Amino acid sequence: MNISRLVLGFFAIGIAATFYITAMGYPAKAANMPLIYSVAVALLGAAMVCQEVFGTLRRRQLSAEGTATSHTAATEEESVSGQARHRKPWKAMLIFLLAAVYLYTISITGYLIATVGFMVVALAMIGHVSWRFAAIGIVMLVAVVCAVFIGFLGLPVPLLPPLFSS
Repeated sequence: MNISRLVLGFFAIGIAATFYITAMGYPAKAANMPLIYSVAVALLGAAMVCQEVFGTLRRRQLSAEGTATSHTAATEEESVSGQARHRKPWKAMLIFLLAAVYLYTISITGYLIATVGFMVVALAMIGHVSWRFAAIGIVMLVAVVCAVFIGFLGLPVPLLPPLFSS
């Protein structure tokens, strides 16, 4: 059983529950999107937990029956364990720390600068995305968030630093 996936699933459910409870205090129009997102995240977290639990139960059942001892299964397990050894868990923790810094810097630098900076640093650390697609993704994310939160919901989001927005 992959404990990391299990913990991540429960963590997602907990975060979703927190956002759901928090969004219940919002005005009706502003609460719709956070409620939808929190339910979606909770469902994805529950799916991750179920996939891990039922997958482990199925693998145990198959190995008990003796059908999962073929050479390909052994080779697949070796490659998975080899990949697990080469992972760098510090990157994930650094991204979480970076997200906390991002949330803090929004009030100082504004949403646009903080989001672009966070995305550039996070994608550079991950390193699996070309810069062209990263730039397209960053622009699309900023545009969609601005359209939803500013245009649709009418929330006061600080786009620029306080020095430039006054």
